[in-house]
Amino acid sequence: MPAAIKIHRLHLQGRKSRLSLQSQPVPQIPGAIFPYFTQVDPELNRESAGRDPLGLLPVWSAIGRELVPNLASPVLQANGIRAVLLIHWLGERPRLQELLTNAARQRGFIRLMEGVIEYWLKQSGLPICYGSQALLSGGTAFTVSARSGKTVVNGLHQYYRGSCERAGLVDDDWRVDASLGDLFECVWNDTASAVLAKELAPFLEGGQLLAAQVTSHKQISAALQAVYNDQAVTHHLRGILGEHKYRALAGDFADLRHRDLSLRERARLLTSEALSGQIEDMHRCEPFLLVLQDSFDIVRAAANEHLTAVTERIASALPQMRQRANDFSALAGKISKAGPARRMRELQRLAALLVSVHDGAAHATLNVFLRELVRYHGDCMVERARDPLVVLEGHLIAVHGGEGGRADKALRRLASDDPDWDNDYYLHAASTIYQQLHGERP
Repeated sequence: MPAAIKIHRLHLQGRKSRLSLQSQPVPQIPGAIFPYFTQVDPELNRESAGRDPLGLLPVWSAIGRELVPNLASPVLQANGIRAVLLIHWLGERPRLQELLTNAARQRGFIRLMEGVIEYWLKQSGLPICYGSQALLSGGTAFTVSARSGKTVVNGLHQYYRGSCERAGLVDDDWRVDASLGDLFECVWNDTASAVLAKELAPFLEGGQLLAAQVTSHKQISAALQAVYNDQAVTHHLRGILGEHKYRALAGDFADLRHRDLSLRERARLLTSEALSGQIEDMHRCEPFLLVLQDSFDIVRAAANEHLTAVTERIASALPQMRQRANDFSALAGKISKAGPARRMRELQRLAALLVSVHDGAAHATLNVFLRELVRYHGDCMVERARDPLVVLEGHLIAVHGGEGGRADKALRRLASDDPDWDNDYYLHAASTIYQQLHGERP
């Protein structure tokens, strides 16, 4: 038996994809609840064609990784980070490891422990991560199953573990960092492991485990309390934010969040001598991504109209669009990772069309830009094995899957010299975790 819970890998469609440890696939979480948080995955994209219809996430995500190297957008609870690492460390304890004899039992163990810890957090008056409705409705009768697809027993594994791996808190085989393991060793004991193993053993492949039955043992509740109270563990977990310059930036953004400011205004006030170039890249990136999204939304809201009518509708915003495209052009070559770099090249080509506009052919070039934007959207949908939301039938706009409803807002934002932002470049997650692990600044 390996010394750690393994995540097996294989090549899928020419690239590596992680496989969850499970005997059956976990039902996907609806896209309306959880948007993309890491690189776009064609397999996940099949679920919803309307999510990120222009494939912008790989680009802003790559720029954001220069500011927040590890955290994904849904990682908003330090309690969850601690839980993921504790679960994997417990999976390495001999009394528990001997039970985890196959992939189904290993994945079942993770699910059971997620549910037990979420239940313990709620009963202890501490912030939970997922499953608030299930925990509230279940009360002390709350149960967990090794085969459940509910978020309350899958959320941490699905959304938090990647951040822990990027930060080096676990290795590629999901062995917990030795220094952190030593800290867990100081506050968890073999007696608690033995009791936990006895309680979980009958449920590792099915059945309903009463969470209260597990946490009612003083050995387990005391061990969990010790893990969550230990300041040495808290100090070590600060490493998930990265080195000092990233932690300082997260702290500065946390301070800005106390002020009644928009995301755009907070980003404008954010400064860092060590990360000034990366912050500038963010300011060059986001306004043009808004040009693409807003232009697409306007086209999508113009079902059965002639494309020329949309061109005339947005022509007055062309100076602002061109300026933002010109700023974005400076990011050419900034992204090296293959997938995001390819997407960046495609967006740079769209930006170049706007930059090339001159007075004598403004309408014609803008019309070409919109055509290319619709074509690019179609290519994104082909990658996802989905039908496009918008197509051009000659000069007419055909809309599928419902019309867009943001045309008025999109027109106003296109014409703005200082538009509101959509994407936070992981700064919300980083600043939230910073506050939880460092406390409020004086």
